Amino acid sequence: MLMEHAASAALSTPVHTSVLWLIPFLPLFGALLNGAYGLFCKSTGRKAPDTKLVDLIALGSVGVAFILSVYYFGVLLSQTPANRSIAQSVWTWIDLGGARVLDGVARNTVDWAYKFDVLSGAMALLVTGVGFLIHLFSTGYMAEERMDGRYYRFMAYMNLFVFSMLNLVLGANILMMFLGWEGVGLCSYLLIGFYFDKEFAAIAGKKAFITNRIGDFGFMLGFFLLFQIFGSVDFDTLMGMTRTIMARPELTIFGLTHSPTWWFNLAGILLFVGACGKSAQIPLYVWLPDAMAGPTPVSALIHAATMVTSGLYMICRMNFVYANAPAALSVVLFVGALTALVAASMGLAQYDIKKVLAYSTVSQLGFMFMGMGAGAYSAGMFHVFTHAFFKAALFLGSGSVIMACHHEQDMRNLGGLKSKMPWTYASMLIATIAIAGIFPFSGFFSKDEILWKVFDGWYRHGQCNGSVLNLVAWIMGMTGAFMTAFYMVRLMVMTFGGEYRGAGHDPHGLAVASEAHGHDDPAHPPVHGHTHDPKEVVWNMWVPVFILALLALVGGFLNIPHSLHWIGGAHFDQWLGPLLYQAGPAHAPQPAPAIEYGLMVWATLVWAPGAMLLAYLFYGLDPSWARPRAFVKRFPGLFRWVHNKYFVDEFYEMAFIGPCKQLGAQLWAFDTWVVDGMVNGAARFTLLWARISYWFDAKIVDGLVNLVAWLLQQLSGGFRKVQTGRVQNYAFVMFLGFLMFAFWKFLA
Repeated sequence: MLMEHAASAALSTPVHTSVLWLIPFLPLFGALLNGAYGLFCKSTGRKAPDTKLVDLIALGSVGVAFILSVYYFGVLLSQTPANRSIAQSVWTWIDLGGARVLDGVARNTVDWAYKFDVLSGAMALLVTGVGFLIHLFSTGYMAEERMDGRYYRFMAYMNLFVFSMLNLVLGANILMMFLGWEGVGLCSYLLIGFYFDKEFAAIAGKKAFITNRIGDFGFMLGFFLLFQIFGSVDFDTLMGMTRTIMARPELTIFGLTHSPTWWFNLAGILLFVGACGKSAQIPLYVWLPDAMAGPTPVSALIHAATMVTSGLYMICRMNFVYANAPAALSVVLFVGALTALVAASMGLAQYDIKKVLAYSTVSQLGFMFMGMGAGAYSAGMFHVFTHAFFKAALFLGSGSVIMACHHEQDMRNLGGLKSKMPWTYASMLIATIAIAGIFPFSGFFSKDEILWKVFDGWYRHGQCNGSVLNLVAWIMGMTGAFMTAFYMVRLMVMTFGGEYRGAGHDPHGLAVASEAHGHDDPAHPPVHGHTHDPKEVVWNMWVPVFILALLALVGGFLNIPHSLHWIGGAHFDQWLGPLLYQAGPAHAPQPAPAIEYGLMVWATLVWAPGAMLLAYLFYGLDPSWARPRAFVKRFPGLFRWVHNKYFVDEFYEMAFIGPCKQLGAQLWAFDTWVVDGMVNGAARFTLLWARISYWFDAKIVDGLVNLVAWLLQQLSGGFRKVQTGRVQNYAFVMFLGFLMFAFWKFLA
């Protein structure tokens, strides 16, 4: 069969195993056990579930899954690059019978199958490893929830989230990926809206769910189109058949005939719509900042290592589609660059510490998509890993700050925490330097690699004859990188520098609210009246943050650019190479052109440090923040637009959400008054007609029948009086008749 031949032509020969399924299913078992245990305690009227047992189940299930991932990753390392794949088919999920495969028909099944290869294996390590640290952090951060019985539900949701993400990355076919894709969407709704009794959390959960459904519609269309093209959903089969399909001059699908490149462009763009929803790209990014309504560990889990990386993983896994879809890659590149720039600018004027990090996440995801759009899949994916380290550290660190400061999130009411929370400060400082892209921190080896690959797409080895879009995207990316370094130093200075402004130690009046200011002004923030000094959080909170910060410090050496091969370390692109379509044999590192070294020096010694220095001059040297206050006073309109995120949410409300609500109301009215009105009118008419029919039947038909019966009864009554049955009566009548006859004769 052609499908079997294509499968045999895949780039790797998988090693089969029987326990790979435990990696995703262990967190599922943890979710089910904790959920059942909590519900049992509630149904039996017992006190709140034993939180130590809940912790053991939640952390143990993810921890063992991480250990299994490490073991199988070691198995991969022991294999040759072409054979680094471990597979397991658990059961046949769907049997499609005879399915079309190009010009032939073959037996096609969809298995519940897992694939642990160079990409999914690395992602499994990331999801379970960082997920375990976030679970550990949650045991301290969610301490207040231990008392009201909601803690078991939170941990069950977290385990379920990890299960869904592992299904997404380990699934051996598109349908398994889509199952995990929808699973993380559902879990994000449950976790963002965890405090569902609070209106803002419920609204944020619904916003995330609905926005993702919009993207998922595009993903499904792309998925269906790929099935029409290939006749299969298995990743190995799809990749093995790609060259065969590209060799055809044209394909006819849905009655339309176009070249394979045209169909791949369409499929790539549709799949990217789904990626825009999950990975928060323009225009579907608006759900992610509002997702801060959930507990901080949720923000770290969703925004660092799991859900928001789904779109990047999907594109890298489907690289054989995008390698043959230049128009789709251009769309990915431009949208990624635009998102990186716009979201970074939004982070410049936010005061909620989690909102700054949320827009930072959107911006960093834009950088990852820039790498994908430039064809630098390994650089884009490596930024997924480094971002998971430093952004998880930043989110969890912000959670430590929030908890230590009695759930204060406004940075204008913080400050002075450097000496009060030394472990948290050191961890977030390392992560800040990493995200700014300073050598030798991890961000340099991922983000700057992306920017170089994008620039090289235009530069083309000194000819400057590449795509102009690459040059535009590079300029946008460099501007976004400058803003990133600026707002992260701003966050650090406002949070940890100066004096603590939440307990009355506010010599410059920065935490004094003025009722005369109706807008959000950096000099007149709200007051929350805190009267206690913060202190360092418990060990199970700062230790995970510090571990992540160390990973952010040294993790970059897993992807040393070939131009810096003399430093030593690993090359992530070589590790990922066997998975990439048309990946050629590894070549010895070539000397880098002077322009690459120049960009490295510029970014590391001038560009990012310049932004960091500028932020320190604005917010660090002057404790009264005179410069930013003067800037806001001079450009109030600009500040208002940036602080309000360019009113994108308001525009969506006016242009899309409002009209959709109005259309829904009109459809409801039409359904209520026309459709239901017709149905209800028919029912009322039927009831009225039934009553009229009843009256006619009872009064007219039954009346006539009863009248006839009455007449017959009266007539029969008369005859009954005559027919008495007595002989004397009959003799008397006969006698009378005789007399009458005689009388008549006499008269005649």
